[in-house]
Amino acid sequence: MLFELRTYDLKPGKAPVYLEFFRTFGVALVSRHLPMGGYWMVESGTLNRIEHLWIYESFEERDACRAGLSAEQDWVSKFIPEAFVNVVAQSNRIMQLVQSSETFDAVIAARKSVHENQASASPMFSPDLQGLTFSDDPQVSGTTLAQFRVASGHSPGRYVTLSAGTPDALIADTENAVWHELLRPLSLSPLR
Repeated sequence: MLFELRTYDLKPGKAPVYLEFFRTFGVALVSRHLPMGGYWMVESGTLNRIEHLWIYESFEERDACRAGLSAEQDWVSKFIPEAFVNVVAQSNRIMQLVQSSETFDAVIAARKSVHENQASASPMFSPDLQGLTFSDDPQVSGTTLAQFRVASGHSPGRYVTLSAGTPDALIADTENAVWHELLRPLSLSPLR
């Protein structure tokens, strides 16, 4: 399996605008093709940043999924022109799973679920926070949902740990971190 962590940086104040359009129009289009693992807005670190996780069986499946999305007319002619005008940078990391949890195993098993678009009146975010820790050595705690090793992209060889918990617990284990982000999961995120 391969895990792709995609990062979008948006113009100041535009992350909620992008996310509103994604959740009310784009998520059904995307999740028909791409196997979503998680979708978050960053609360600390680089602001107006969105992190999202995609789970593929192989590079071949990734290529096929992305080709399917590229053939989706509403994605190409409606979503991209309206939403991506606010995106100023994109990057990704291809990662290998080092450690999992029951919660993350359930997300892997349901990765091909299609997520329906949400009504605008529904809550955009989950009330809980999660954390993303980048480190040179494995950082495991009781709140770890999953840990990955970066195989390609920014910082190969570095570890990425996704955790759940209270804000205090999420920042308590950051002493040896190279970088840490508090994440606000979207209410449609499989990991929330």
